[in-house]
Amino acid sequence: MKYRSFNLLFFFAIYSLPCTLKADTIWLAPNPSSNQDKSWYVRPVEKLNGQIKQFDNAVIVIVGASNNQETRHASSRVLWIESEDESDLEKTLRNAFAEGNDQHVLTGLSEVLMQRPPVWRQQWLTMLAAASAWRTHRGRISLELVGQLDKRPLPLMILAWSPILWKNRIESDVVTRDAASRIDDPSELVRLIASSWLLTSTQRQLAVATLESLIKSERTEIATLAEIVLWRSKSPIEARQSITQWKEIVADLPTVLQTGPIVMLKDKMESSGDASTAAQLKWSLEVSPVVDKLMWLDDRLVHEN
Repeated sequence: MKYRSFNLLFFFAIYSLPCTLKADTIWLAPNPSSNQDKSWYVRPVEKLNGQIKQFDNAVIVIVGASNNQETRHASSRVLWIESEDESDLEKTLRNAFAEGNDQHVLTGLSEVLMQRPPVWRQQWLTMLAAASAWRTHRGRISLELVGQLDKRPLPLMILAWSPILWKNRIESDVVTRDAASRIDDPSELVRLIASSWLLTSTQRQLAVATLESLIKSERTEIATLAEIVLWRSKSPIEARQSITQWKEIVADLPTVLQTGPIVMLKDKMESSGDASTAAQLKWSLEVSPVVDKLMWLDDRLVHEN
């Protein structure tokens, strides 16, 4: 099938916040400064209701629904957002992704963006489409969308949906070709994703070299995720010897970014013969506060559209 151009534009506007606007529901991870527990146990999540006045890579500003007071929180704490003002087209697109209808996600994205939802929702929907493209072996489209998104800093909630390959499965030939063609891309996020696709291919050394360079990135989240993806290349013996340290590094990540890395650790322990640790990590995924949103990272659906 033919796809319309994916040279998408994001719409930036300043909106007033009249009291008639419908509310957003925001789930926040515990504030790191008040919770030093780095165990794998469930931690309390804060749920807020109000209108999002600002949401970017640094901060989320919320006008409370009950008191009309403005509060500011670190953007890295945001786990998930539900918006009452979602259009029918947005809801349909989101449901299509959950149901594995990636063709609808890809063909419907432009129409949804033309409705000019808030910028953060445009970013999230576009990353959703990038994941749909990857799931259906359209690597070129996926990386093009990611490259457009990475032209400005992204909230970690959006970054968490990046189509990084966390498990040691072999990608299709077309996806590895698409990855190799973008391995020198100006976008560090594109290079990170492309490297993850190539790590189990015949171009493994190119992927390893790229990941090693990304570990030196000034972008903390890119550097850490590159280091974690690189663990996939370690031998079973190295993995079993390093698992305690690896778990500590993952536990230090913002909660919203932990799902993919835990998927990787579980997969690595299974392939290394450590069934007990793999079972513990599986349990960690099951109690994750974003498990129902991000488990497609563990059980990637593949649909031939």
